[in-house]
Amino acid sequence: MKQVLTALLIMLSGYTLGLAQPVLTPLNMALGGGGSTYITDFNANFYNPANLLILDKDRTFTVGLGVSGVYADQLINHKSITTQFDHIKDHFEIYRPGTLTVDNTQRQHILDNNYPGRSTLSSNRVRSDITLAGVKWHRNDRSYAIALRSRTSSSYNVGLGWFDTNYKTNSEGQDLVDRSLIYRRQSMYEISFGYSESFDFLTGLTSRLDNFIIGIAPKVIIGTEYENAEWNNEYRSVNNTSAERTQSFYYSATGEHAKATTRYLNGNTIRQSNQVFTKDPFDINGVGAGLDIGVTYLVSLGDDLSAIRRDGQPTRRSLRVSFAMTDIGLVSYFTDDLSISTPSDTTQNATLPTTTANESFNGSKGQYLHFIDMFGESDPFSTSPTPEDNTFSTLLPMALHGGALLEINRLKLMADVSVGLTNNAFNSTKLISSFGMELRPFSFLPLRGGIRFEAQRPDFISAGTAYESERFDISVAAMFKPNSLSERPSLTGGVVSALRIHF
Repeated sequence: MKQVLTALLIMLSGYTLGLAQPVLTPLNMALGGGGSTYITDFNANFYNPANLLILDKDRTFTVGLGVSGVYADQLINHKSITTQFDHIKDHFEIYRPGTLTVDNTQRQHILDNNYPGRSTLSSNRVRSDITLAGVKWHRNDRSYAIALRSRTSSSYNVGLGWFDTNYKTNSEGQDLVDRSLIYRRQSMYEISFGYSESFDFLTGLTSRLDNFIIGIAPKVIIGTEYENAEWNNEYRSVNNTSAERTQSFYYSATGEHAKATTRYLNGNTIRQSNQVFTKDPFDINGVGAGLDIGVTYLVSLGDDLSAIRRDGQPTRRSLRVSFAMTDIGLVSYFTDDLSISTPSDTTQNATLPTTTANESFNGSKGQYLHFIDMFGESDPFSTSPTPEDNTFSTLLPMALHGGALLEINRLKLMADVSVGLTNNAFNSTKLISSFGMELRPFSFLPLRGGIRFEAQRPDFISAGTAYESERFDISVAAMFKPNSLSERPSLTGGVVSALRIHF
């Protein structure tokens, strides 16, 4: 109980970290992370704005404050909740040498838990997400919403060869030492304006009471942090005595990340270069625009008349099927932009690296430069062409989502699938599936549970609950990394909804 209270206090105190999902709310994260059919409040702006027309209460006006969440799947996930959250907090701090040193036991933990099967690259992600405020109101057959949120996400892929220099057979049957290091980080503020209405042309396609709903949510983007570093660096076995090394390097950054890299390229030490980093959350480096769209087909069951009575009657028995596309748009960066691009190059008779890293990589600000400088067999920054200072634009983390939800009074069953269209800080192109169930033993007390799979492997299990009265509700959820049956799962995330008020 002490550890649970500690975790909640840390989340409420302002460390809002999270996962690669369109939104992090305690409602959907407790159900395995999906939400294209489930989320109906102002957070639907960012997932499926069509759901704004669906009411879960007989109130037509909702105001919410402080929906914040945390998800972090790092190279090392600690059993102790306080240690785990300190480790997550370090990710958002400026890198401090010596804080991530690993011993042989921890190195073996990294190897055992991040490179399953024939994988030679880890897949790690940390995300912060907070909806600062939101409003939704319902008028007859239309709904509107405004929401303001901040989100930050980092993804990184660390080659197994940084911790074990022996050959490993990959999924293609090739023996290689993978020393790649890929790191992406992005942060932005969003102001979203949602609109949803019934599309009468397609409503009434079946003999049942149904409603075909469409929704759209344009948004304004303010970009802050951005860094994209991709060093692909592999040694492939040719015979018993030689290896073939193939590498390529791409780097783009803006703001403080670009300033630190420029200092490093100009001959400054890592320590001197990282002095440019601050804790300013309003370091604005770009602007952009985006769009989230969605459709939901709702078929009411039994005596539920909400599909045809759109005057504020909540949905109690229904089947919903949804499709959404999120983050259509781009951000244009204009502050201290820096770009480096080195094409793929192959070296014959290369010498295998013999040293391993004695620290974990967690994506702290400035650690990418330090990690390569300390443990790399070469430095891709120093061998790259002259950097370009031109401004650049990046696409938003566009993704496709689909799902279904069956609601029968106090029971809800949900299934979702999502896939990112590009690799970025928020998404990957791997198929993600989520399954969840909500049961209400009492009308004011929902009990939620779920599981999420990424590329057919369990990613996390989740649970959550809430107190929901007629006028307000407070919700919580927690996510756990599934370990072996003999081990205690690691707490890798949590979400808190401070308050939603209904009128």
